[in-house]
Amino acid sequence: MIAKRSALARVSLTTSRKVALSLCLALCTLSISALAQQANIITFGVPGSAYTYPYSINSAGAITGDYMYGGIQRGFLRAPDGSFTTVEPPGTWTQPLSINSAGAIAGEYEDGAFFNHGFLRAPDGTFTTVDPPGSTYTGLLSLNSAGAITGLYTDAQQVNHGFLRAPDGSFTTFDPVGSYATYPVGINSSGAITGYYRDSAQQYHGFLRAPDGTITTFGAVEGQETFPQGINSAGEVTGAYGEGVNGFVRAADGTITTFAGIPSSINDAGRITGVYRNPESGVYRGFVRRPDGTFTTFGLPGGTFLIEPYSINSVGAITGWYYANTHTGPQGFLLTP
Repeated sequence: MIAKRSALARVSLTTSRKVALSLCLALCTLSISALAQQANIITFGVPGSAYTYPYSINSAGAITGDYMYGGIQRGFLRAPDGSFTTVEPPGTWTQPLSINSAGAIAGEYEDGAFFNHGFLRAPDGTFTTVDPPGSTYTGLLSLNSAGAITGLYTDAQQVNHGFLRAPDGSFTTFDPVGSYATYPVGINSSGAITGYYRDSAQQYHGFLRAPDGTITTFGAVEGQETFPQGINSAGEVTGAYGEGVNGFVRAADGTITTFAGIPSSINDAGRITGVYRNPESGVYRGFVRRPDGTFTTFGLPGGTFLIEPYSINSVGAITGWYYANTHTGPQGFLLTP
């Protein structure tokens, strides 16, 4: 059975995995040993799994994601002590995508009739199905500390819309003006949401939805497509633009700074993690970009074919996945500062 990735996650991951990276050699000479001296990197996989994809890490170091076991894609929760718990609402496959500071998990699952639903798993293990009214497909991507959720849903006309589910269970749907498909990807502690949308010309633009519902659209570079990937509590947004070669950070005042690398996540301290590929060797490395613009790079001991950092928490711990070579499935890693 081929692993099923969610439609929402697939758009985000496809953007971040573009391999046409023309990064300067200066980035590749940044100190790898400096991070190795200050951080610990461990690898992990759910026991018996064919692959392990970690997606989100919270402030306590708990990690959620999915894995393949017995031909079925299942969810997991990895506790800070390294123990695993299966996260599996009733269905044929599961993809947890976000975990908040309380340990609640949001994601999606497919039922026996092959319909996609969102879910919220409370810290006590209780599941709630999350579907906006009129949804034929629901994808959840981000859950904040207050329990508010953002994601997308598909209507009967097969059009994607954004939604916000408040902690009390009420729904608000939204679309930027001119949107033909909306993809929210992140919500911060105050309820601000970022993501991207496709217009009638099939071009992608970034957006920021304020807690009061006001939507601001933006592009990282004029004339270039823009794909936000994360937002922190200060309202800073990071993501990729153009052909996925470079990244950006948008300050709360709207100022945009671009840099080499493909970002995936930003924490409340303004640190960004992501991936780049050395065009000379073809080796993928992770990076951490600090608020002052300095970079530190990292890889796994012994080298890997591909490493993809995906989430950074408030204390700078990073999780993601790696491929040891082209013949094995991905496994998880955890970097702690």
